[in-house]
Amino acid sequence: MSLSVLNWKARRSLSESPKATTAALAAAGRELMGHGRPVEAADFLAKGSDSEGLALLRAQAVEEGDFFLYSRICQLQKTAPSEGELQSLADRAASLGLLAYESSARELLARGLDTP
Repeated sequence: MSLSVLNWKARRSLSESPKATTAALAAAGRELMGHGRPVEAADFLAKGSDSEGLALLRAQAVEEGDFFLYSRICQLQKTAPSEGELQSLADRAASLGLLAYESSARELLARGLDTP
């Protein structure tokens, strides 16, 4: 792909193009994943209907204790957070010193897994 999805203008052009194929959008998402841009990648993967890519990012969010990314992916997948994933995410966030993410995950668990 590499029409430099790292460039914001290229990303915007691709994202808003009515001619963009789902394959091109998914490829851009995968490229962004490879460049460590998971939030932007998630949006492209969702537009590209790449459920496998979104699942990989969801697992990455749990592993990295990233509540923000995890919440975004749940929204894009239109799925509720998993109690097990949230517990793991909170524990991982705590071990990494990401106290705001830990707090957000534990608060959601306490509320009964309502959508973030």
